[in-house]
Amino acid sequence: MKKPSVRYLVASPSGDVPVDTSRLDYPLEGDPLKTPYHFYFQSIHDFLTGNNFSRLLKAINERTGADIHINAINELIIRAEKHGALYHPASIEVLIADKRIKFGINVAVTETGRETLKREFFFLKKLQEKFNLPYIPKAYYADELHSMFFLLEEWFEDYHEFHISRAKNGGQQIKLWEYGKRERFLSTQQSFEIYRQASKILTRYYDLNNFMLIYPWHHAAGDFIVKISDNDQIDVRLTTVRCYESFIVCDKDDMVNPAVALFYFLLHLSIQMRLDRLDGVGDLVWANDFCVDATLKGFFQGLELKADFRDCYDSQADFLKLLKSFSRDDLDITLKSTIAQYAGTKDALVIKKHLEGHIDKIYLTLQNCP
Repeated sequence: MKKPSVRYLVASPSGDVPVDTSRLDYPLEGDPLKTPYHFYFQSIHDFLTGNNFSRLLKAINERTGADIHINAINELIIRAEKHGALYHPASIEVLIADKRIKFGINVAVTETGRETLKREFFFLKKLQEKFNLPYIPKAYYADELHSMFFLLEEWFEDYHEFHISRAKNGGQQIKLWEYGKRERFLSTQQSFEIYRQASKILTRYYDLNNFMLIYPWHHAAGDFIVKISDNDQIDVRLTTVRCYESFIVCDKDDMVNPAVALFYFLLHLSIQMRLDRLDGVGDLVWANDFCVDATLKGFFQGLELKADFRDCYDSQADFLKLLKSFSRDDLDITLKSTIAQYAGTKDALVIKKHLEGHIDKIYLTLQNCP
């Protein structure tokens, strides 16, 4: 059996860098276990090639709809992409004749990371079956090997992280992280569209009856990514689903009004959407007010696309009328109870600093909705 050659790369802002063999004993960035790079790469290799490449071939065939044999694969490229608090993701390129097929592989080495990634595999599968939407990566295969846990999944090609950065005038501006290209600041219109789509995505996955939502997520972690085409078409995706559970805890016999639950979901969404870290790693920052307008627009557009929305409410107009009926004081009370979950977190200080202005903005925006 002919086996493909394997090449190892490391992604960097200036482009792909071949692995420096003299530095393979260096530990993975941010890994408390100090796992060396050589063991990381070897473990990914063993995961992909084990059982005569069966895991990889199954994913390739599911992706392409063709019956690809191992002899058809000329080369595998394993590329370390980044390092996070829980995972150390890589990308996998499969070269077949004149085709390149790309996958993502999330790697967890700590106990917390492994357990989180196992749950993520479950939730990705669950949401694929429940909603059949294209916004989260398709999960192909997951397994444990060499005390690590691996999740082979869809790779969103040409999508990049974005983060709030300092503009030349001292204000804030969204910067797109396009590896291998110059830094790119986005216009307010482009940033508005990113926040709008991200809000629509989360709303579409919200369960109106059981109050289940995708959370936690954070812009600072690069959980949302964006693709911007040459003709300025913008497309947003969500890279992770760490949990999908009800955010309302109640006794079995208690009845929760779905409209009230949806209101709480919207308020939480409006807060979370504004949180980021400067350039992804710096101080916590708060997005400008246009983020609220984008969040509300995406929220209502997401509701409109939910097939079961009218099973819970007569119309979107009626729900908006309900939201407009809340006074500024009502919003103050509800938002302050909503943010109780942030107590003890670093986000809490930023939220507290901006909360009164956020309440004013939410109230005025809702009142001005047509």
